[in-house]
Amino acid sequence: MVMGAIIVGVWALIFLFSFLNSFNEAYLRNAINYEYSHIQVHHRSYLTEPDVKFSITDKEKMISALSSNSMVQAYSARQLVSGMIASSKANSGVMIYGVSPADEAQVTALDQQLVEGDYFAEIKRNPVLISKKTADKLKIGLRSKVVLTFQNIEGEITSGAFRVTGIFDSKSPKINESVIYVRQSDISRLVGFEGVNEIAILASQLREIPQIEEDLRREFGEVTIRRYNIVAPEFDLLEQQSTVSKQMLTTIIMLALLFGIINTMLMAVLERTKEIGMLRSVGMQKLRVFGMIIWETLLLSLVAAPVGLMMGFVTNLYFGERGMDLSRYAESLKEYGYDSIYYPSLDNSAYYILMLVVVVTALIGAIYPAWKAIQLNPLEAIRKL
Repeated sequence: MVMGAIIVGVWALIFLFSFLNSFNEAYLRNAINYEYSHIQVHHRSYLTEPDVKFSITDKEKMISALSSNSMVQAYSARQLVSGMIASSKANSGVMIYGVSPADEAQVTALDQQLVEGDYFAEIKRNPVLISKKTADKLKIGLRSKVVLTFQNIEGEITSGAFRVTGIFDSKSPKINESVIYVRQSDISRLVGFEGVNEIAILASQLREIPQIEEDLRREFGEVTIRRYNIVAPEFDLLEQQSTVSKQMLTTIIMLALLFGIINTMLMAVLERTKEIGMLRSVGMQKLRVFGMIIWETLLLSLVAAPVGLMMGFVTNLYFGERGMDLSRYAESLKEYGYDSIYYPSLDNSAYYILMLVVVVTALIGAIYPAWKAIQLNPLEAIRKL
């Protein structure tokens, strides 16, 4: 019973930890790839007053520096304009992203998220990409005409007619809800200003982000440079919640295992009262009796824990290659920025930590039964039926 409890408990912890890791990694990956990127650069005043006039100075110099930096995988310079989009049937507030199509595709893979239409190809004048959710809200489809209304650089209300060239379905709920994409040259002409308000940067590897950030700060001190976890503090909150969840799961399972060990070993001691009394009568010291119970429990954990670890490892290996398909919940998961297929993974250090936790739990659980064993009176224990 003790060995079975240890095996199931260890396997369950490994599986749950791995699933939580894959869940968090999927959210982080989608948020970075489709929404935040690794680093964002803005004019210092833009974050407190998001106005199109607050553009990044030395844009060309910064783009040149990013192009020559081997640690930068891709970048996209955007002109951000807050406005309204209207069809003949409805209207909605949106954030207009004026982008270079080629650069944006490298950063957010926007061209691969299209469910209908093409990527700024067929319509030559004022094409616009909208999300499937926005299209449903406006009750429009491909090649439909929409009107974008916003303030120009002088603060005057202006508008322009655009035609839907593509409909996308992003894995970012925020992008689906309120972002549309136009060519930067088209929106700049209407705004009367060619500057960019944001440069999104993807690093080749996560460990290179601090170095890229440091290089930009050293060369361009007049802009605001923020990495993804500063732009979106929920990343740190998610990591903290995951850590707390793992600690709670470990505590619950280990407490159940602890009481199971105490119960089982205490029964073992009570069933062997006569034998323990005999050993004490022939001269076995209390310390050796105590150690005998401790060693028995420790050996049970040393046999069972590796079996649970191996079962967990094999489970991760299986689902790590084939994935856990949660497609039946795809629509609900997408609303929160999650994938429908997960690939559980766990650091090797976690296996050693779990092994240590199980051994410590077993040792703690053996203390009370061992103490009860040495409290037995030898003469009374021998006469016990």
